[in-house]
Amino acid sequence: MGTRIFGVVLVISTALLLMGLSMDNKEDIERILKSTPPTGPFWMYGTVIMNRLSTDAEMKPVVFNHWSHRAKYTCRVCHLNLEFSMKAGDTEISTDSFHSEKYCGACHNGKASFTLKCGPKFECPKCHMEEPKVLEQTFAKFAAPLPKTGFGDGIDWGKALRDGKISPKNSLGGENTIVPLPEKLRQPFYFGTASHRSDVKFSHEQHSADLDCSGCHPDLFNIKNKGTQKFTTEANHSGSFCSACHMKVAFPMRDCRRCHSTMASK
Repeated sequence: MGTRIFGVVLVISTALLLMGLSMDNKEDIERILKSTPPTGPFWMYGTVIMNRLSTDAEMKPVVFNHWSHRAKYTCRVCHLNLEFSMKAGDTEISTDSFHSEKYCGACHNGKASFTLKCGPKFECPKCHMEEPKVLEQTFAKFAAPLPKTGFGDGIDWGKALRDGKISPKNSLGGENTIVPLPEKLRQPFYFGTASHRSDVKFSHEQHSADLDCSGCHPDLFNIKNKGTQKFTTEANHSGSFCSACHMKVAFPMRDCRRCHSTMASK
């Protein structure tokens, strides 16, 4: 818990520094706190509660956890091939779409995974949960053999992939072909910032293991020269740019040194 509290303090201090704000200004601190994801149990990070349609249908909400799915498939399978939007509430997942094997139904058809269709093997309560906290024990068993970190869901997914602890598929058919990056994009990119102590190191290669270029360009990052002039800490903490993933599913930005590599030495 101490590591996680330290992380919150560190990200607030860094954000205030980059924006030229003061730790003595109560309004500044409150503004950053509101844009920082809550510190909660590891099993809850990346867990999505979907209740927009289920509430109208008088059903329990759907509880979706990213952690068990990302060990089996890369992000591109759901967010590119199956066309799940990364924006909350933007994908209309209904019973009809499910039964036509769209979205969740592409896998949860009784063949690739358990089915929610009516019949002797349907398992609706696995998603429409009475109590989401039942995932806590499932997560503990799932995470036990994986490398650890002190942020997000507590799993170092990059190391798990490099060490062969997970081997997610790039398509529902099982093909793991990835279009190779040109040599220029295989090299890390370094971005300067308003603070001399917080350069940013970005790897296209690491991100392309999970996503295609269209996952970020042009919606999140405009490829045009100087197309990200509004790329500020404040914008980044409000769901834009990196925080589209790194405040919700991928490691949170309170794990500052993962990107700001020189912070520890200056």
